[in-house]
Amino acid sequence: MIKIFSLFSGIGAFEKALENLKVDYKLVNYCEIDKFPSYAYSVMHRISEDYNLGDITKVDISNIKNFDLLTHSSPCQSFSFAGKGEGGDEGSGTKSSLMWYTVHIIRNKMPKYVIWENVKAVTCKKHKHNFDKYLNTLEKLGYCNYWNVLNSKDYGVPQHRERVFVVSIRKDICKDSFKKIICLLIIIIKAR
Repeated sequence: MIKIFSLFSGIGAFEKALENLKVDYKLVNYCEIDKFPSYAYSVMHRISEDYNLGDITKVDISNIKNFDLLTHSSPCQSFSFAGKGEGGDEGSGTKSSLMWYTVHIIRNKMPKYVIWENVKAVTCKKHKHNFDKYLNTLEKLGYCNYWNVLNSKDYGVPQHRERVFVVSIRKDICKDSFKKIICLLIIIIKAR
């Protein structure tokens, strides 16, 4: 059984995909600040909203149980072409800068796997320094990073939706896990 910690969870698309695949998993906690998606998450996944840690900036990492997989779809508004383009520099206070709280949790908990999904614009010239910093930070922490821009229309979904997916696998287990995680990621895209 894989233990999951979900950040910026929305309604839990990653978890729903695992459920649809009949992957045996246990949710440790989720983190969703918006009350409506949090309620939907609890109903869809048949769990109490007590699992929700709420605002990621107020999470006490010492109280988080150990987990194997961290998923995060941190806010994209400040990276998105449709947004104001404020970016996600660490400490800037933008919505997209909340991704650095995830890095803090990773640094302290060192899960086996991390999956990050965000808009394609995070790789554009204006924001790439944040994307590169994220990858470099995880590499220094001891992770192998694999990323690609994937479009949902290429996986049987009737929607043109390009997203960056980064799969980070702890180096001590990297070689054995990569193919399994990539297959899972493709299936998750189809389920979203």
